[in-house]
Amino acid sequence: MKGRIQLSTRLGSMDLKLEAGFSDEIIIVSGENGAGKTTLLRCLAGLENVEGQITFSGKVWLDSSAGFVLPSKNREIGCLWTDTALLPWLGVEKNIILGSAFEDSVWLEELAELLEITDLMQRKPVMLSTGEAQRVALARAIYRKPSALLLDEPFSAQAPAIRQRLRDVLKSIQTRLMIPVLMVSHDLEDAENLADQHWRMREGRLLKEIVDTGKNRMKQA
Repeated sequence: MKGRIQLSTRLGSMDLKLEAGFSDEIIIVSGENGAGKTTLLRCLAGLENVEGQITFSGKVWLDSSAGFVLPSKNREIGCLWTDTALLPWLGVEKNIILGSAFEDSVWLEELAELLEITDLMQRKPVMLSTGEAQRVALARAIYRKPSALLLDEPFSAQAPAIRQRLRDVLKSIQTRLMIPVLMVSHDLEDAENLADQHWRMREGRLLKEIVDTGKNRMKQA
């Protein structure tokens, strides 16, 4: 098991209590609005002050009983939030590589082709559609080859045909990088096509379902 989450904390009006483990796989997280899906991703990213334990690849990310919190920047996570947060004064290419410790033009070119943004690389964010901006933000999350990907509705602004192609791309990249991907989605087709695990959340609690290797049947854990 690559990662382990044990959280028991109160954030505003939400009482978040969950325990789960994951490996190098794609986990779809679903549930009604306010169920705690995005909050869970923010806890993993180190963006919330929470109580509990999080371990990943033998490293402690959080141990509130010992007063230890690993800073977000040291977790080497790639994140995509519903607000793409592209810097408006930089072009697409600069937005993708900004802050990276390395520049890999071959990897960047490959990512751009896979995510269908090759023709956008010299544009400014204001010139992008919502779907294009979302794909650029996804490229930014993947470019550094992170230890894990946290994706909040990464395909929500995409047309159906592109969405299916992006599912294939995401699975290919996850297999290639051998990393866990935790992805919030309301789209059942994402779970049917991508999920190695499907976690349903309700009122801050995790209702975990196990998906068979055929990706087409689920049973309650």
